[in-house]
Amino acid sequence: MLITDPAFSDELTVRCVAEVASSLPPGALVVQIRDKRRAEGSLRLLGWQLRIATRDHGAWLLINGRADLARDVGADGVHLGRGSGTVAHARGVLSRPSWISVAAHSDEDVTRARQEGADAVLVSPVFATQSLSRDGRRKEPRGLECLVSARPRAGSELWVYALGGVTAASAGRCASAGADGVALTRALLCAEDPAREARAIHDVWAHH
Repeated sequence: MLITDPAFSDELTVRCVAEVASSLPPGALVVQIRDKRRAEGSLRLLGWQLRIATRDHGAWLLINGRADLARDVGADGVHLGRGSGTVAHARGVLSRPSWISVAAHSDEDVTRARQEGADAVLVSPVFATQSLSRDGRRKEPRGLECLVSARPRAGSELWVYALGGVTAASAGRCASAGADGVALTRALLCAEDPAREARAIHDVWAHH
């Protein structure tokens, strides 16, 4: 899962998505648009651009926290963080079969997501990351143990994604700890060859 970041230009983001998605099997890449500060019209334009790029290459598209926008641009689903509402409400807004992931900063979040009928959880932060918490502090990494702990709570109903400081070099450890995939930003958007980085991550699960 590639999570967008407004620190990177739309042109770079769309190009990265196209390069990565075209290098992977259809359905292997999920793109999540995350931008809580952008003006509505600009956000919708990015949504349409990435909907076209993902559809052309067989990738999935999610919108962070905006089920209405996901519905309007024809995205495949939505990612829900704190304050984004319930899974049931999001499904009601989308009013069609959709894929919903939920932020999981604790074991309780994983349990709640499973009870609400989510499709996936993003367990974070696994490793040290540049992302900051709401109060502006650096997030403390929870380590691989958070994935080990999340796996039985997720059961067979939830996909578990490792989020926070993950790279191709650490993806194998995430898989061994129970993750079904990884969610990342800079590891792809800052990569000299994002397609090669994505293939290396994909190969971890292809051979796991």
